[in-house]
Amino acid sequence: SVEVVMLLEKMQQYWMSILKNKKIFTRNYYKCKILTVILIILMVFTGCRQERITEKVQKKETVESAMYAEAKEIAQTFQNIYIQEKSELNTLKTKRKIINCLKMQGYAAVDCDNQIDMVNSEKVEKFCKAAEKEEQAAVDIIVVFDEGEIIQYHLESMDGKVDVRLCQVEWKDNNPQAEYYDEYEAYAWKYTEKGYLFIEEYRPPGFDGAPGETGFRVQPLNETCRELNRKYVMPLGYTLNNLLITNWDEQNYTELDFYDLYEKMYHMKYGKQVSYEANFGGAEYEVPEDEFEEVLQTYLPFDSTEIEKGTFYNCDDKTFRYRPRGLYDCEFPYEPYPEVISYEKLHDGTLKLTIEAVWEIRMLDQAITSELIIKPMKDGSFQYLSNKVIKSDQNANAGWYMPRLTEEEWKANYSNN
Repeated sequence: SVEVVMLLEKMQQYWMSILKNKKIFTRNYYKCKILTVILIILMVFTGCRQERITEKVQKKETVESAMYAEAKEIAQTFQNIYIQEKSELNTLKTKRKIINCLKMQGYAAVDCDNQIDMVNSEKVEKFCKAAEKEEQAAVDIIVVFDEGEIIQYHLESMDGKVDVRLCQVEWKDNNPQAEYYDEYEAYAWKYTEKGYLFIEEYRPPGFDGAPGETGFRVQPLNETCRELNRKYVMPLGYTLNNLLITNWDEQNYTELDFYDLYEKMYHMKYGKQVSYEANFGGAEYEVPEDEFEEVLQTYLPFDSTEIEKGTFYNCDDKTFRYRPRGLYDCEFPYEPYPEVISYEKLHDGTLKLTIEAVWEIRMLDQAITSELIIKPMKDGSFQYLSNKVIKSDQNANAGWYMPRLTEEEWKANYSNN
């Protein structure tokens, strides 16, 4: 290389200067000779290393280009569905059409929320079993998102390691566009007995972006369980409330937070958020008795007296004091999502649902298991009657839930506002 030639010229000049002085030559001959050899080796090594880096970059660009082309071809297989169903792309019905189309093309595919059974799941199951045995294997998983977007995951296993390549495809002017590519060695991965495949991309300490964990439900789930989950459980979920992680019934309900449930159930009842702004915390409102109780009593079996016991009630004004969550009791954003895994119709007409919390960022498909009793009404409405936690993973402990500030904590943080 040019660098080596320049170095040799400098060494030649140095040797000529040494030869002019025999004493210096005698004393430094072997030292200079060794130094020359070392420098030449270093330059050659640097040149080889640079060549390897260049080859690696070129190889990555080739692989990336090939995956862009393949991902676009995959999206083109359901282009007609995208165009025809453009106004309903975010519905389960349309996502199911897309996934069935991908099934016909031989791809393993699932929706991003794991609400539709993965098609061609035997390919992924075969891959997981091979990877567990540290055998060489590969598989592609297509994940369908809102607006017809997809991500193609290409997984390769070798010697117990799993390498991941992924490519995201969006749509522009009714044509698929490959917009994003990434590749990494899975920092951790596992395939659970329940049938979840989790993979993790490494995130350094202090990283403030999205978590690196992704979960795919490989094994199917009973469709009735899915329907019950969507109707009764998912509208409430695990976000900003403790109904599904607390033992309670009509006689023992003191651990329930009625303020959290008021917010969640207001949205369930009216399809919108409560009209009281948080203003980053410290805001305080008086909610009329009828408004507050009507929301809670739509979904819970408690009378006015029982609701008043678990809240701050002003009997003179007939209002409930309400403080929205603020900066000091906001909740961690990546909470689990519920799955109804079984159900039982009881003799009194109620339903017992067995629910498991799938917590992707901890790579847990059973973070908490509970039994929820629901009373369906003839008009289609329903009430929650009780919940019983029957199992909790020691690594979970409902660590996502943040209780509201106590009276003392609220005053300490907001009394100067």
